[in-house]
Amino acid sequence: MATHISFPEIGQFRNAIRNVTDHSRYVGKDAQGEPIYDPTKAIPTLRFEGTVKLHGTNAAIVHSSTETWFQSREHVLTLEQDNAGFMRNYYDKDLSVVFSTLSGSTIAIYGEWCGGSVQKTVALAQLPKMFVVFAVKLDGVWQGRDIVSKVKDPSLKVYNIYDYASWIVDIDFNFPQLKQNELGEITQAVEKECPVAKALGAIGTGEGVVWKCITPGWEDDRFWFKVKGKAHSASHVKELASVDIEKVQNQKDFIAKVVTESRCSQSIDKLKEKNLPLTRASLGEYIRWIIGDVVKEESDLAKASGIEIEKIGGGIANAAKQWFFANELKF
Repeated sequence: MATHISFPEIGQFRNAIRNVTDHSRYVGKDAQGEPIYDPTKAIPTLRFEGTVKLHGTNAAIVHSSTETWFQSREHVLTLEQDNAGFMRNYYDKDLSVVFSTLSGSTIAIYGEWCGGSVQKTVALAQLPKMFVVFAVKLDGVWQGRDIVSKVKDPSLKVYNIYDYASWIVDIDFNFPQLKQNELGEITQAVEKECPVAKALGAIGTGEGVVWKCITPGWEDDRFWFKVKGKAHSASHVKELASVDIEKVQNQKDFIAKVVTESRCSQSIDKLKEKNLPLTRASLGEYIRWIIGDVVKEESDLAKASGIEIEKIGGGIANAAKQWFFANELKF
């Protein structure tokens, strides 16, 4: 019996930042079942691949050992309760080519049903209706580009998002704002001229970009995010407003200059003077001394660099923690 296999709601950049941070620091659950996070754990730099976000309606074709069915984002479709004609267009077609490169007990192919009258105000509306594949789940597991990119049948107007423009960015989640301008610029270019529509013969507006993490171990959909152009954004996301990259980089460089081997070692000496254990139990005191010493000794450098020390305490603390973790077995 057909069972709806939902496609996740893709969040915004700020959601991905929170999810990456939480996942990095998650260490288990307490007695009440609530999550426990270790704020001393490192936050990674991850690689993301971006593909064009198409303005249409989410659709899927699912195949099991006994049947094939069609879905909208919310429901299993019928001819009587279709989704912009998606099922009616494909239910009597030979889909063997579409499924020919895939194997599994349950195969779910997700994509955007777009073009024609599905959505207006975008370049795709100038083209016939089509199904553009962007994700595949085999027996509940998301597949990577190497698998997904092979799923298509142009004779049935089943295309693949990986045949069009894509982008790679590395995001340091300690300073994710350093990538905001680049993400915004890519989105603006797509909104100005949709690469998929252009490749298929139409010129005009696109919607945005979907970013999926491709770093091994981080492929879960919790870490996907979307960036829409201004015309298609339900809210103008402040986190993707233009960022003064030079200022952020200046802060990053300042932190590297002041959180030195010498200063961190001095803080360890202060712990010894106070007869405090040289373990993570004293991490708070260790960090407080370093921040206090930076404020005392480096305020003139900060001022000359246009930096407000009180606004970068978190960055100083994180750099100090990383030194501590790297050296704690030597104390």
